[in-house]
Amino acid sequence: MNLQKVLILGSGFVGSSLAVSLRTAGVQVYCTRRQGEDGAVQFVLEDEDTWKNLPQEVDGVVWTLQAKPLSQVQRLYDTYIHSILDAKKAVIVYGSVGRYKVDEVHQWVDEKTKYTITEGSREEGEDFLQEKGATVFVIAGIWGESKNGQSRQPKSWFEKGFIKNFDKFLNLAHVDDIIKVTDEVIRRSSEFRGQVINVSDGNPMQWKDIIKGFGLEVPEDKPAAASQSYISRRVQNNLLQSIMGKDYKFHKLMDAKE
Repeated sequence: MNLQKVLILGSGFVGSSLAVSLRTAGVQVYCTRRQGEDGAVQFVLEDEDTWKNLPQEVDGVVWTLQAKPLSQVQRLYDTYIHSILDAKKAVIVYGSVGRYKVDEVHQWVDEKTKYTITEGSREEGEDFLQEKGATVFVIAGIWGESKNGQSRQPKSWFEKGFIKNFDKFLNLAHVDDIIKVTDEVIRRSSEFRGQVINVSDGNPMQWKDIIKGFGLEVPEDKPAAASQSYISRRVQNNLLQSIMGKDYKFHKLMDAKE
């Protein structure tokens, strides 16, 4: 597909970086923000008065916001998104690997792994849009340097005390890989209509190994934390690797360590 105009719903860490990348490639990009500042289009899913600000003619939509509540997702589909999908153009919705429910600790998951949809969850909206023809990206933990200078680094997450269980596996997706995957899929959208694609580097690591890899000491688990049940999953990316090609190399955390 020859991309000329793309709408990005949301101008966060990935959305803003995607916008820069597409504009560099000569694509006219419309980004949304709740207040419409910095030249962005004002858009709030819960405020239908702002929907009139959305461009009428685009070649694709990348939905980076959480697709909820379902009632508003359905309304936006009826009034705007359906015309894009009906024209066989791309709609990509960003989701999270948190959707996958596992029966065993450290279980491997792929696109066919079961997941439970709870009322009010983002998965409700993602499922609805997928049924209508959108492609859902199930994205692992996002890291790297954004195009606007923001940084997300697992080492910092540990140093700030965010990590409580060091046996858990961390699944990662570098922001640059997410951008390249989005660009690839949006240009080949007809191949992936109505599909779910895991976006991950395919190299899950336990936190204790990550910490050691950075040359830091792994703290002893507190008794309370060690005894509590926890969810730990490992995300396969076989489908994504086939889409990007067997020679495509994903950013790996240990390759980028300081």
